[in-house]
Amino acid sequence: MQRKGEVIALCAIAVLIAVGGRQLLVTLGHNKAWGAVIAAGLIFITLRELRTSYNPAAPEARVEVTKAGAYFCAALLVLAAVLIPARWAFGACIAAAEIAVVFDIITLAARGRTAGGT
Repeated sequence: MQRKGEVIALCAIAVLIAVGGRQLLVTLGHNKAWGAVIAAGLIFITLRELRTSYNPAAPEARVEVTKAGAYFCAALLVLAAVLIPARWAFGACIAAAEIAVVFDIITLAARGRTAGGT
């Protein structure tokens, strides 16, 4: 039941990114100093998550590293969208964030269908 709640919340986040992501990036681009600080914080957080998700003994290590890598790429593209006000940067950032969230949704939904249901 909790997994369904997480999937629903991530779906809501994906819709919010699609609807308001460009405006948020434009706002961060207008305030470049704060936008760069926020983007650097996101990069730091996702890089730490990328490092901690790697556990060679865990059977789902590849999935966790791939998911953390997708969020890391999205964070890098946030920095690019803030510092380089190009049209491709906005689209690439939103697409990367959507891919990361959808991959997160897929991994959550797939866990319920594995052997044993855990």
